[in-house]
Amino acid sequence: MPSSDRLAQLQALLDFVANAPEDPIIIAMDCNDHCEKMASLAERVANGETLEDILPELQEHMRYWGDCREEFMALVAVLKAEMLAQ
Repeated sequence: MPSSDRLAQLQALLDFVANAPEDPIIIAMDCNDHCEKMASLAERVANGETLEDILPELQEHMRYWGDCREEFMALVAVLKAEMLAQ
């Protein structure tokens, strides 16, 4: 790998570490431990509210943590599909 590519990757990693949100409440709100809270938030988003309006700290967290965002959006998609099927 060329040196410039490694430097770019290192810079991206350092930027991530320096800028990732560190809200202890959001970090503690893990999908497994706070399943009911996450399900309630996902239901509200599935009904048309925006996560930015409901809990902007969680939206900011999800900008950095893709796994969390993917799980949350999958739950929203399932809830929307269930609503359409009714």
